[in-house]
Amino acid sequence: MVASSAFEPIKKPQSFGARITRAKDSGVANRPVIGPERAAEAQGRIDRALSAAGLDVDALPKGPRTHVRDLERLEALRLGVALALLGEPRLLAVDDVDHKLSAADRDAAWAMLRAIAEAGTTVLAVCTEAPADALVVRTRTPETAPGTAAGTAPDAGPETAPETDENNQNNQNNQNDENSEPTEGTADAYAEARRA
Repeated sequence: MVASSAFEPIKKPQSFGARITRAKDSGVANRPVIGPERAAEAQGRIDRALSAAGLDVDALPKGPRTHVRDLERLEALRLGVALALLGEPRLLAVDDVDHKLSAADRDAAWAMLRAIAEAGTTVLAVCTEAPADALVVRTRTPETAPGTAAGTAPDAGPETAPETDENNQNNQNNQNDENSEPTEGTADAYAEARRA
């Protein structure tokens, strides 16, 4: 093996990280790239994220060696949430919360998201069936929603306004005018999101 002047010769196989830390005369102290304090901090952040998401890695079929493709839908959702929580965000956005979930799994997913919200993280979740206690902001009017007959509203949450002829006329006018200002309900939703 050829030894350069900046590195001492390697006499036995070592890991790449060990070779980096063994630099000689470079002014860098002989210490690992990630110190024990930072490793403990990172492990603590991982443990907090997994705990908040309710994911027990040891309970998975192959433990920590389980492939993502082998996870059940709820476990995959929990893993995605845990990965997002690693950065300790103030806002967590989750898409398709209830996609391919049974009623029991759906309840467990919403319980997880409620617990995260109660811990101080704002949660924005997109779903097809919102729980009864959720603040609901619809992106479609009942007339344009697929699978609904004109004039019939799908099951509405507690925060939706009752349908009137005036509201229907306003919604149609806003859909026809691409440059229109947001409706009053949309503005209220934006203001509520800013406060959260």
